[in-house]
Amino acid sequence: MLLKNSMKMLWKKSLFASMVLMGIIRVLTAYGYTCPAGSSKKIGGICFADNTGLAETDPTLILTNLLGWITFMFGSVAMVILIFCGFQYLFSAGDDTQAENAKRCMKWAIIGIVVAGLAFAITRTIAFLSYGLPPVI
Repeated sequence: MLLKNSMKMLWKKSLFASMVLMGIIRVLTAYGYTCPAGSSKKIGGICFADNTGLAETDPTLILTNLLGWITFMFGSVAMVILIFCGFQYLFSAGDDTQAENAKRCMKWAIIGIVVAGLAFAITRTIAFLSYGLPPVI
């Protein structure tokens, strides 16, 4: 019981100390602190460096393109599986169990293609409505 109370007290003290430290940092960065040479932008008390070599592309555009690429790959894999299942159905040669397995495989591949298409459409629509990014056709 004593250990539990001391841990609770330690937690409270560390929480209080971190809040005080964050307040001090906020006051120092917001008032009277100038950015060092080489950085020209100060936004919300934080200095942002120029000429860092990083891309100037909007992160939302990067994320939207990444999600588009992932859904394209997912849809491509589903399309390859659909083709494979079509060949499996063709070569079942009247065997009902193989034909049923191929039909089930085709059903899930088609569902995968639909999900990939919907995911692409939803992410592009959200990007267009939220950020004004152009829709890709």
